[in-house]
Amino acid sequence: MEFDELSELAHKVVREKGFLLVDFSMRKTGTKYMIRLLVDRPGRITIMECVRISKAFQDAMDQELVMEGENYRLEVSSPGVGRLLSREVDWVRTVGRKLSIRLETEEFVGYLEEYDSDILKFRNGRVIPVSEIVSAVEVLDMGSGGS
Repeated sequence: MEFDELSELAHKVVREKGFLLVDFSMRKTGTKYMIRLLVDRPGRITIMECVRISKAFQDAMDQELVMEGENYRLEVSSPGVGRLLSREVDWVRTVGRKLSIRLETEEFVGYLEEYDSDILKFRNGRVIPVSEIVSAVEVLDMGSGGS
């Protein structure tokens, strides 16, 4: 079983279901493989959507016999808050969410309204090129959706 083959299959299944594959990992732990898919979408993914993706991915693995005779554990979940954001898939999936952004000279928290061509647009009208971001994470939204 090849990592690249399984990763490609994961991307295909997740994309066909209309979601984004944020991360894929596979490692051998003893006699079992641990396969982990982090999936999301703009808005927010639900537990039931993760269950449907898990079932679809297992079916695809069985159909293509990529895990025949192998013991594995499959985990499909969302990335959650606090994960560093740095790739295009991160900006696409966090539109509408509250982000904490650190720039070279300042830090701020705001709701990402739009992502377009490496430009982040926030509800307060602020526009920031991705290239200027030192670090960014999604933060828990405890309010009603301010700036």
